[in-house]
Amino acid sequence: MKKFQSFGVLTPEESEREKKHKSLARRAAAEGYVLLKNEGLLPLQNKNIALYGAGSRRTVKGGSGSGDVYERHSVTIEEGLKNAGFTFPTTLWMDRFEKKFQEDIAEWEAMVEEKIKGFSPVQSMKMFDVIHEYQKPNPACTPILEDELSDETDTAIYVLSRQAGEGGDRRYEKGDYLLSDVEEESLRLLSAHYKKLVLVLNCGSVIDLSILDQVRIDAVIFYAQGGMEGGNALADILTGKVNPCGKLTDTWAYHYDDYPCADTFGYRNGDVSQEDYREDIYVGYRYFDAFSIHPRFPFGFGLSYTTFSMGRKAVLVDGSKVTVDVSVKNTGKYAGREVVQLYLQKPQMVQGVEEKSLAAFAKTGCLQPGETELVTTTFDVCDLAVYDEKKEMFVLPQGEYGVLLGTHAGAVSPVAVLTLSEDVVVEQVSAVHPFARSYERMQPEQGKRVYEESLTRYAMQVDPRRRKEKTQANPYQKRVEELLRNLTISDRIRLVTGGGYSMKCYNNVMGAAGRTCTKLLKKGVPNIVMSDGPAGLNVVPCTAIAKDGTPRFPDGVLVDWRWGWIKKHEEMIKHLPGKYQKVYRYMTAWPSETLLAQSFDIDLLEEVGQAIGREMKEIGISIWLAPGLNIHRNPLCGRNFEYYSEDPLVSGKMAAAVTRGVQSVGGVGVSVKHFCCNNQEDNRMEMSSNVTQRALREIYLRAFRIAIEEGDPWTIMSSYNRVNGLHVCNNKELLTDVLRGEWGYQGLVMSDWTATNQCSHAKAINAGNDLIMPGDKSVWKALEQAKKEGLLQEDALQQSCERVLTLILRSETCKDFR
Repeated sequence: MKKFQSFGVLTPEESEREKKHKSLARRAAAEGYVLLKNEGLLPLQNKNIALYGAGSRRTVKGGSGSGDVYERHSVTIEEGLKNAGFTFPTTLWMDRFEKKFQEDIAEWEAMVEEKIKGFSPVQSMKMFDVIHEYQKPNPACTPILEDELSDETDTAIYVLSRQAGEGGDRRYEKGDYLLSDVEEESLRLLSAHYKKLVLVLNCGSVIDLSILDQVRIDAVIFYAQGGMEGGNALADILTGKVNPCGKLTDTWAYHYDDYPCADTFGYRNGDVSQEDYREDIYVGYRYFDAFSIHPRFPFGFGLSYTTFSMGRKAVLVDGSKVTVDVSVKNTGKYAGREVVQLYLQKPQMVQGVEEKSLAAFAKTGCLQPGETELVTTTFDVCDLAVYDEKKEMFVLPQGEYGVLLGTHAGAVSPVAVLTLSEDVVVEQVSAVHPFARSYERMQPEQGKRVYEESLTRYAMQVDPRRRKEKTQANPYQKRVEELLRNLTISDRIRLVTGGGYSMKCYNNVMGAAGRTCTKLLKKGVPNIVMSDGPAGLNVVPCTAIAKDGTPRFPDGVLVDWRWGWIKKHEEMIKHLPGKYQKVYRYMTAWPSETLLAQSFDIDLLEEVGQAIGREMKEIGISIWLAPGLNIHRNPLCGRNFEYYSEDPLVSGKMAAAVTRGVQSVGGVGVSVKHFCCNNQEDNRMEMSSNVTQRALREIYLRAFRIAIEEGDPWTIMSSYNRVNGLHVCNNKELLTDVLRGEWGYQGLVMSDWTATNQCSHAKAINAGNDLIMPGDKSVWKALEQAKKEGLLQEDALQQSCERVLTLILRSETCKDFR
């Protein structure tokens, strides 16, 4: 039996797979960019432009933390424009900005090195804790000087950038959510000097755009975070090679205070331990509709270089399933794509309902001028049922349901009316862990809905839903039972605990986030490897493997690790020539999840998933720790770029598409995360999301339900936070009753990294959290002690062991053990 196996490419040249995936990443970015404003300037006719802004040369490809990727090369906006034939009459500002940034980095590095100079190898974890206390400075804009302006062109582009990431939320401050004084003054100066001005927003989430009310800016593009090919993709949009067709998956307010939880989100009220979801179901456009607040850019909004007409052609109602055929015609001068959006209005109820909910969406192909396409959209009204908290059931009230068609949430009109003659109970469920505290919910006023008599009425027949039956047989069950017979209680406890960060194991990919137990190979149980996401596979691009499986760093350690004693002794941990085999693992850095979702293209996301699955098989990754689909509840969440939308339908559909894509490759799987209500990063391991049963069901759980039922992910990751006071990884009602009992989920649940350190390891296993990550000796000991004291349930341990073994046997890297 082999002691280890290694995957990857043995030569450093760019592979055909890399080239193919780069092309896909470029197309995906261009499909998701949103044109927010265009006063006839775009596409650009002039390729001689003046380029400014921090994101021009220091383009933010993606967020920090687990969403990072060590790709071969990322194309900046400056580089992408050059590649497309653009010229710059002056680079004085960019050159001075770059010099200042390098000075800031050098000063920061010297300060950090001084803080950690006394740490030894055995104190490495503590050393990095200290390093992480001092955040790396982001490129800060410097003022534009008079000699940095040019009279050789009438067109300027300003790239405004922001960075955010795991572990901390954004701030309602200048230089973050708000523009800095330098940024505002720069835009005023550029607007006065240049006849034409384009603003490119290189940020992962919503940003304040009050500057548009004060300064003439001719065009605005939401670039978000375009991944490694983002610069080339932007050039495709600016030149008209690609017609922008992205649509916003969030509502952009005129003012931050327009959002429902503006003053109470996270740090804003001084309490990062208790987060009261006072807005209830009124999240995103649901809130703006209900309280009649006009946004700057509505959900689903996005301009094009061409125009479209759209009209309903046919409606078919079969029980509670509704199919609407929509005719879309390109009435403009450029080829392009359009997104059909259907919303549903429910009858008003005593407990209140939202003005409308997105029910379905579909994207056309690329239509030539004058071309028409018939687009079919389908939805089930039961998916939008109202949750009755008193009776613990989903219900559809009697009355009229309006089907609305449009191009965004602010431009819809009714095309049909559905009727229901009596109240129908759709599904009976059980309450999840109740409130730990009470608060007053927001309650909008409701007006009566009246539909024109000319609209056709369609009667619905609704059948109650039944629980998902666990009928899927486990093809590995016999082998699982054979392996379990050879495992002692101590072995089983190790099996449900991750493999930590051991250097030598059966499967090892340096830089990967984690692995399953590495100590049971002699018992016939290999380990599998998990990689962070969701912007791609986050691993070390070049390692060297010794004959015994020990990895080395042939080109030195990663820049992020080059600190203190590691930097001083770096030469000692490089490989010895002739005694190691170099392995190359250059992965694709994909556009951020928000940007991918803005494509509104299910097929595209499935294609991206397939590409990621192929990369996983190439380098020996079994589980990709993605996709993330938490709701964009507030624009200040530091991790919004890693999630799709404020809307649960978009979030769930996109996650399901990526999941199907990855797992269609065979032998690899995903971990849908973070289940659930992980919508704040500050104090994320202890904060409590205090949410009503109705909002939990209709908004936050719904996205996961769609992803699970339509994507069937191999694993789900439980989140750090509490829900109504109880840590999710200890919550049996969520992890067993809802996931498995109601939704029929049969895969594995793993914890987020060190999440169970904040509560109970044993209660996590008892609750249905099968795998505790990343794992170490302290977890083994705690579980063994709990077993002795009768606190660790034997049947729960048995079930978790079976799920872990099934996961391992499903994996391509462990096929020889089946």
